[in-house]
Amino acid sequence: MEQIQLFEKITDYLEEGLLFVNCRQEIQLFNQKAKEITGIIYGKTASHPAGVIEDGDIVIIADNSMGEDDGNLSAGDLALINIRHPDIRKNDMLLGVGVYNNPEIKPVYKYLRGHQPNSEFSLETNYLGFQITANISEETKTLHINVNGTPYEMTFLKSAGHGVIIDVKSGQIKFFQAKGYTIRRESIGNILRGSPFTAKGFSGNEIEVIGSELKDIFEPGEFTDHIDTVLAGRENQVLNAFCDLNKRLALCSFYAVEGSDGKPSGALIKIRDLSELDQLLDDRNKIIEEVEKKNISFKPIHTDLPRNAFTNFVGSSYQMDEVKYLAYKASRTKFNVIITGESGTGKSHLAYEIHQLYDKSAPFVEVNCNAIAPSLFESELFGYVGGAFTGASSSGNAGYFERADGGTIFLDEIGELPPEIQVKLLYVLQSKKINRVGSSKPIPVNVRVIAATNRNLEKDVEEGGFRQDLYYRINVFPIAIPPLRERKSDICLLINKTLEKICSRYDVPPKQFSGEALRKIMNYDWPGNVRELENILERAIVLCESNIIYPEHISIKSEEGVLTMNQMMADAEARIIKRTLQQFNGDKVQTMKHLGISKSVFYEKLKKYHIQVQEK
Repeated sequence: MEQIQLFEKITDYLEEGLLFVNCRQEIQLFNQKAKEITGIIYGKTASHPAGVIEDGDIVIIADNSMGEDDGNLSAGDLALINIRHPDIRKNDMLLGVGVYNNPEIKPVYKYLRGHQPNSEFSLETNYLGFQITANISEETKTLHINVNGTPYEMTFLKSAGHGVIIDVKSGQIKFFQAKGYTIRRESIGNILRGSPFTAKGFSGNEIEVIGSELKDIFEPGEFTDHIDTVLAGRENQVLNAFCDLNKRLALCSFYAVEGSDGKPSGALIKIRDLSELDQLLDDRNKIIEEVEKKNISFKPIHTDLPRNAFTNFVGSSYQMDEVKYLAYKASRTKFNVIITGESGTGKSHLAYEIHQLYDKSAPFVEVNCNAIAPSLFESELFGYVGGAFTGASSSGNAGYFERADGGTIFLDEIGELPPEIQVKLLYVLQSKKINRVGSSKPIPVNVRVIAATNRNLEKDVEEGGFRQDLYYRINVFPIAIPPLRERKSDICLLINKTLEKICSRYDVPPKQFSGEALRKIMNYDWPGNVRELENILERAIVLCESNIIYPEHISIKSEEGVLTMNQMMADAEARIIKRTLQQFNGDKVQTMKHLGISKSVFYEKLKKYHIQVQEK
């Protein structure tokens, strides 16, 4: 037994796939490389946990021959994402995006009649705030789906269906197709019909193949026929045969292994992935050339950010990914943090999440500086001794800093602190000690300060309204939360998360948005940010008696008719710049060239309209 295990470990170091099948066609050996080639293990950086498709999820499909793919994708399956075109038939090429089990939201899709060799077929759309592209290339035999700059690619031999599913509650990729999906029974058709899918990119989640019958792992075809030939003794070996290995082309060699009776006791199979062989041909230069030619921009991925970090702080736009990354870094230390952003962006929520990641057992004390009377600031923050002032408790009282000892104090709207309290706060931050009102005895405190403000503190410092030395003390680790109007791709996620929370709170059945209601929300600028969105959704749920929320249930004050001509022209100009940047994947040079404006004018308008461009 030990010798067998040692042999299996040795074969895992080989650079080619190796299988052994006994005379009963049971798999006895399946080395590491063979698992990689067939997709039993998925070793890339992208990952997702196991799960099942749910109502409201966004589904993206790229199928080069409908009905000929492994899951036999049908018109009935497409209807589940609201694609109901009577002219779509079997063997058509299809690219589509839709919402699962919500007939109110229109899909985006296109198709080509019949399977067309050597064709290039593409779809690009901003769907519910997600920038999505899908492509079928018969020339390179690839199916490509890209979501917000992150690519998901599948290769095929004759036909295949590629699918990606976005969880609209979190904005995370819930499922993506990858090689080996036939072994995992994860065709896009099966997933749409409710079949569960396994995890990818996590250790310990591979399929157990040892002891399985060959027919349970591989589809019938030339590959299994050659194994039959060798096991039956008709051929001693079959060398360098091109085989369709679950719709992937592989170079295979088959060898009979004789038993003690001189008859074949099994078959040894060597597998080489042809796509890997191709990549060995000057792979590096090809990739560089393709990136330059297609001007591909890649979304930055912070690999050290745990998948479950800040799951309650909703948002998957690149702006929010950066916020979460900075917040995670802040949670690993005890540096003072300042969170800036407009009212309603979720500053207090983020502060609590940072504290929870650092030490959830420690105290977290939240102080709204805007709600404290100026005369009570000192006693509220630092406490007082008995009889310190008229009306003071005879036993004294601990202040917010003492209550936060060992944990975090969150000073919301710190820009509202009076000048005299700013001096005392600076002393506390420098000495780690406080003095209760009426006492000269210092009390040591071990507190991390997280501050927040919607004011421009730098400007306040310049104008003398905020102490410069205090600003430097609290500005050790700044995090800026962008307003909702600058990250509209997060709105759909916020809607779903908030709907779920409110429906649960009021014990009402789950509700979904109609396409018109979603458009109304997406077109609004949300000056009140997430807080305003939550209030409007709560009112909509109260007003809506059906399971579908329509525009009539969304109470948003329209500003149409009150804009001046200059304002309308400025809005149009800002939209054109944003749309052109999106068209060229954030490439500033291409955008300037297309719009026919100089570099100085372009950057002036970016600043004027508060347009942020993701740096490459």
